[in-house]
Amino acid sequence: MPRFLAALFALLLAAPTAVAAPLPCDPPFANGYWSGFIDFWAGWFKNRNAVLLTVLIVGAVAIFIITRGKRLK
Repeated sequence: MPRFLAALFALLLAAPTAVAAPLPCDPPFANGYWSGFIDFWAGWFKNRNAVLLTVLIVGAVAIFIITRGKRLK
């Protein structure tokens, strides 16, 4: 029983450390790539015509996949 209480006490003392924000750790490579990637696609989806074009392309691909699957059966 004392071991259980000691383990519980140690867990309670370590809990604030586990909940604390992680240390900032940048990846050693591709950091600029991901920020550029996110900036590009954020700008792409801010444009209404781009969103419409994306929806039409996804819809055309979906219809192609659905009709191809029915033909093979």
